[in-house]
Amino acid sequence: MNGSLRWDDEPSVRPGTKAPLHHRPDRPETCPRDRCNRHDWTTCLAVFLVLCGLGAQPAGIAQQPAHEANSVYAQALSDGVKLAGKNVTLPAPLLKDGMSADQQRAAMLGVSGSERALDDLLRDSVTAPFVMKVHDLKTDGVTVRLVDLWFVVRSDLAALDPMKVAARTSGKAVEVANMRFEDRLLTSEELGPSGRSTLSGRDRSRWYAHMKAQLLDRIELEATEEVEASRSGESLVIATRTDPAFDATGPFANRWRSLDPEGHPGTDQPIGGSISYASISRLVQPEGALLVEAHAAFSEPEAWFQGAPILRSKFAPIAQDQIRRLRRELRKPRP
Repeated sequence: MNGSLRWDDEPSVRPGTKAPLHHRPDRPETCPRDRCNRHDWTTCLAVFLVLCGLGAQPAGIAQQPAHEANSVYAQALSDGVKLAGKNVTLPAPLLKDGMSADQQRAAMLGVSGSERALDDLLRDSVTAPFVMKVHDLKTDGVTVRLVDLWFVVRSDLAALDPMKVAARTSGKAVEVANMRFEDRLLTSEELGPSGRSTLSGRDRSRWYAHMKAQLLDRIELEATEEVEASRSGESLVIATRTDPAFDATGPFANRWRSLDPEGHPGTDQPIGGSISYASISRLVQPEGALLVEAHAAFSEPEAWFQGAPILRSKFAPIAQDQIRRLRRELRKPRP
């Protein structure tokens, strides 16, 4: 295999079937009690993307004009990122601006697998299913995890402002699946030594967040993420990468450490990085529906869980928890 990786078109499947892995049918929630504080929609989505960095078209397809200036998104689709010595790119979004209702439905049918499954995916319900694909690439001492995710929510695309919500939720922790995540926006003064700067605008914005995570009481992880958002009249893209400017030592360095049984941290180790994006597209039908698709890649050192798919097994529960939380949040009346 050469050094360039692309996502294949084979979905994760239920054991003994050829059906895509859909989570989950409309039934009572397994965890109806809200274990976390109330979160805004970008916080819910960010949990999946932070862990990863969360039927697609091939990578490297030209971007839509409204998103061409989004440098992190451009890197994800074209240049890619080095993970475990391999250049990894992400697939282009399923939907493009300007598609008709029939074109959108045909594109989504490639993910759902059947008309019935697509109708289920489009249901206006907190418990409507989602589609997830997970792929692994094993190298010496590292596993590269590749994740695709699609689901539908009801909301007003024009009202979504990711930078404002990121500022409002900065410093708030989220706990899910025996893991804890916390993002804090970095100030201009904190960014100064790195030469990085933020950008605030309606159609394009950029900010930096320092993420701290604890994974299954065994791993502590810190990373500084560059986040860039861009919008058109029909779509919003939020792209994230681990910023290599923070690979060196310092208060916002990219690093991980193991925890002993008493919770004492070991020696800092460099992290391999991640890249991800979420594309949120307005659907022509049903009215008021948005398709959210998230694509992500990150490297997991074998030292974390001795190569076992422990972290991978958490993807679906985390996605289910956060998607339902997001849908409930969007249903609440706004002032």
